[in-house]
Formats: sequence, structure tokens, C-alpha cells
Amino acid sequence: MNPRMWAHAATRANVETLLARGAELIGPDEGEMAEGEWGVGRMAEPEDIAARVETLLGNAGPLAGRRVLVSAGGTREPIDSVRFVGNRSSGRMGVALAEEARRRGADVTLLAANLAVPPPVGVEVISTPTVADLAREALSRTDYDVVVMAAAPADYSPAEPFATKRPKDAQTWTLELEPTTDVLRKLGAGRRSGQVLVAFGADHGEAGLGRKRTMLANKNVDLVVYNDVGGEGIGFESQDNAVTLVTAAGEREVERAPKQRIAAAILDEVERLLGWEHPSE
Repeated sequence: MNPRMWAHAATRANVETLLARGAELIGPDEGEMAEGEWGVGRMAEPEDIAARVETLLGNAGPLAGRRVLVSAGGTREPIDSVRFVGNRSSGRMGVALAEEARRRGADVTLLAANLAVPPPVGVEVISTPTVADLAREALSRTDYDVVVMAAAPADYSPAEPFATKRPKDAQTWTLELEPTTDVLRKLGAGRRSGQVLVAFGADHGEAGLGRKRTMLANKNVDLVVYNDVGGEGIGFESQDNAVTLVTAAGEREVERAPKQRIAAAILDEVERLLGWEHPSE
């Protein structure tokens, strides 16, 4: 198909229906089309299709029997009983990661922060609407083999939230915010030997990528998934994504593709960090 066919509302609705029924999508990828156009719609490479079929048929690699913790969505920090400080994360990327880890044989727990999409079947789902909830649940599971922090926790929360709804009036309202718990830093400080810790970072451009590189040491993580949210049609509230995988060994770009495909690439990298090389490598 070409990019316009892939982006058409009817195609998107059919894809969502198939995914909801448990169907597997391999591709489409971004690249040059037969008619000379460029975009998402290109068939996945045959070797990638074959590798995915192998995984689905039971060659699950090192995630079989492993415990994997995934966080997804965006936290909401209450201003009052109605309003909140939040962000645009739908949780689609984290849900795709949880589903992919389950398909690879892992025992998966999903920390769900206000998801806008259904969670996958076959995983334990724990609601974590605020940063405090996310911190409590994540820090009580530091013995997991793999921790993937794909959620978008709020960096700040109201210092003095109202217990009830603040009445609307014509007066200026000044809201004081205070920093929230840095859950990732705490996970990195208390991580056990052999655990793989994955961080996500949304930012803009090369400067943003530079900031995410520092997270490897500053947060004591193994992999940073950088999402350039300045790109059109990817990231928050989108079906597709494009990321840069940053590790101590180097960086690898994953071109624009459906988030299910991006999740597979991220977990391929997690498996490498666990010491398993893919047969095609």
C-alpha cells in the first residue's frame, strides 16, 4: 500500500479492530514505494517477517519465564477534585511493549497511568494514576528481570491541591507546583545486578538527544529510548513512532513504523542486553 492508503481512516479502523482481536501486524515499514513515493506502507523485510513468525511459534528467546514490568500512559496530578496537571501520553507505546513482552513468553505486569487505549490481555494490570502511585508500585517490584518505564510521569504536581472543586470566578488563579518523585532515578539507584532498566525520553531535536544520552549515567539505566516529539505524526497520540535507541555501546535509529513494530525493536535490544544474540545477527 502507499502512505495515503495506510493513513486512511478506514484502514486505521480495520487495523485497530484486528489488533483488538489479537491479530499480529508485521509492518508496514517506512521506505520507498513501488510507485516512487516515500512513506509508511512498505512491506516488512522477509527476514523480519520470518523472525517474527519464529517468535510467535514459540522461539521466544530469553524473555520466556522472565518477569517484565512496563509502565504506560501519563500521570494526572490533581489540582482539585476535577482538574489536573497532565500530559498527552495515551499509553499506546507502553501497551504495545507489554503485549510484545507477553508474546515473547514473559510474565508481564503493566502499571497503567490513565490509558486511552485498552490494555493487552494476559498481563497483570495495576492502575497508577499519579506519580505517587507509580512510584509505590514500581519501587515495590525492583526484583523484576526487566523494567521498562514507558509512562510519562508529571515532573511537577500542585503543592496544595483542593479537596473539592475550586469554584470558577473572574480572579486570576496562581498555581504553585513542586517537583514530583523521580521514579526512574530511584529505580536506577536501587537496581539489582543483572536487571535491565529501560528509560524513555521525549524531547526535541539533537539537543534533546544529547540530554537523553546523559540519562545512561545520571539515572543508571541500560537503554534510553529517545522520542523526538518535534516530528510530525509520531509520538504522543499517534499510531506510529520513530525512536533512537541509546546504549553504552552506541545508538541505533528505528525508522517510523507502527508502535507494535517499534516495541519489537526495543525488546530486541533488551534481549541483546540480556546477552542473547538474534539468529539473523
